[in-house]
Amino acid sequence: MEEQEYDNPDQAFQEGFNSGYILAEHDPKLLEQILWEREQDHDEHTNGLIWGMKEFENELKRQHLNEFEKLRNKSRDKEKEMDR
Repeated sequence: MEEQEYDNPDQAFQEGFNSGYILAEHDPKLLEQILWEREQDHDEHTNGLIWGMKEFENELKRQHLNEFEKLRNKSRDKEKEMDR
């Protein structure tokens, strides 16, 4: 894979972050392969890939927690109705 040159480290990180997020969402196996191949090459783009992946994983966890909270609230509401 040909390496792209960036004007500054922030641009490299941002592009890596965006790519990492999208790949984590749509093709996590490809992202794992890319990160494995870049294991020894931790430039700003690679760091961005990692942080983008982590952000997607955190958002997914928050989504699951919100769904769990909704289910728990429904269950509590049903229990209250049954107690009446």
